[in-house]
Amino acid sequence: MDLQGNTTRRRALLAGGGTVAFGGGVAYLASRSGSSERGYVPERFQTTDSTTGFGVDLAGRPVAGEADAPVDVYYWTDYLCPFCKEFETETLPDLGRDYVDTGTVRLVLLPYPNIGEYSMPSAVWGRCVWEQVAEGAPAAFWRWHGAAFDAQAESGHDWADEETFTRVTERTENVAVADVEECRRSRGESVRESIGANLRVARAARIRGTPGFVLYNRESDAAGRLVGAHPYENFSDAIDRVLRA
Repeated sequence: MDLQGNTTRRRALLAGGGTVAFGGGVAYLASRSGSSERGYVPERFQTTDSTTGFGVDLAGRPVAGEADAPVDVYYWTDYLCPFCKEFETETLPDLGRDYVDTGTVRLVLLPYPNIGEYSMPSAVWGRCVWEQVAEGAPAAFWRWHGAAFDAQAESGHDWADEETFTRVTERTENVAVADVEECRRSRGESVRESIGANLRVARAARIRGTPGFVLYNRESDAAGRLVGAHPYENFSDAIDRVLRA
C-alpha cells in the first residue's frame, strides 16, 4: 500500500476491492427492546457541533459510535438509491456490529441527493427526523431511516413522495409527525443549505454518486474512499488499512 504526503498531512491510500485512491459531543445508549427491524440500529449515538479534520460539519447530522473512535466513516446516501438500500440491508448491520458498536468507527450519515426529484425533500425529512429525536430517542431515527429504505419500490422513483414519507414517519415510534412537519416548514431552506456544505466535501473527495464513503483516520489524517455497495469484506479491509496508515 502506497502512502503519499502533502502539506496538510492528508495522505492517499488504496482502499482495495475496485475502489479509488485519493490523497465535544453527547453520547446516548440505544435500547433494542421491542425492536424487530431488519436494519441496523447503533448502540451509541453522538450529537456534536464540531467540524472534523476532514472538513465534515457534524452539526445536526446523525453520528453513531464512540466519540473517540479512531476512524470516521462518512457515508453519503440517498433514500431513492437502490444501491444504498443494498448496502443498508446486506453490509451495514455487520459493519455496525463489528466496527461501530465496538468503538473502532464513528459513522456519520450524510445526504447526497442525486437520484430523483424527491431526493432532496427526502433528505430534509431525514434531517428533520434526526433533529426531533436526537436528544431523547436517537434510536428512533435509525428505525425511521431503515423504514424509509424499506419503502423503496422495485423500480423507478414514483414511490417517493409526501404521502410515502408521511406514512413512514407516522409508523415510527417516538417520532412526532407534527414536529417534523414544522421543521420542514420553518427550517427546510437552512437544512438544504447545510446539506450543500457537506456535498462540497464529497465532491472534493471525488464522490460522484451514492453510496459513497470516505474512511478517515482521525489521528494520522490518512483517508481512503469507497464508492458503491461493496461487500463487508471490502469495508473491513479498507478500515484496517486506514487504521494502519
